[in-house]
Amino acid sequence: MKVEYTVECDYLSPCRVIIDEENECPMCKHSLRPHNVYGIMYKNNLNEDMLCMIYLCTHCYKNFICTYSDCISCYPHTFNTRLSIAPSQFEQKDFDEHINDLSPMFVKIYNQALEAEHYNLDQISGIGYRKALEFLIKDFLKQEKPDETINIEKWALGKCINDLIDNDQLKTVASRATWLGNDQTHYIQKYNDKDIQDLKRLIKLSVNWIEMIYLTKEAENIEKK
Repeated sequence: MKVEYTVECDYLSPCRVIIDEENECPMCKHSLRPHNVYGIMYKNNLNEDMLCMIYLCTHCYKNFICTYSDCISCYPHTFNTRLSIAPSQFEQKDFDEHINDLSPMFVKIYNQALEAEHYNLDQISGIGYRKALEFLIKDFLKQEKPDETINIEKWALGKCINDLIDNDQLKTVASRATWLGNDQTHYIQKYNDKDIQDLKRLIKLSVNWIEMIYLTKEAENIEKK
């Protein structure tokens, strides 16, 4: 919803601005209509109109700051793009109990990679997701094939997937996730049409197939009465 405020300006008298109303606190994640504490419009180093707004969350009573750009009209000044919002509280991803029990290290590493991505550390988050995938798949295989534990620990992840995963769907998504994950560690990337979001989707699919395998086993243990 568009809202209008009167704000200070460092090169004009106070002026009116129109922006999209913030509807969620970046810290407590509560839906809200924030209280406008202060706003100022200014010029950046490219002489473009910018807007900085300070809000108060009416749920957790903490302040946060939003910066807006792309002023598309004047009188009132209408800003079309929110550039940033800070501070932003990182939220860990919760996994099913099967995954938590299977590979606590996968959960830990995945959330560290997710936090790196949250704070725009894009050059290391992909490497973290790749490491998380390795723990997930190898921990799964060690539980499924305990006699292969020594090989699982020393083999490359791709070989483990190709030689030891029996489920075709899991083998497909895990192998593709490995390709994209490996690409994150290379000087020159091969998969220029793919990014971290594609890698995360494949990891999610790998998690889902592992959960389905365990749920299917539980269903198989139900005896007809």
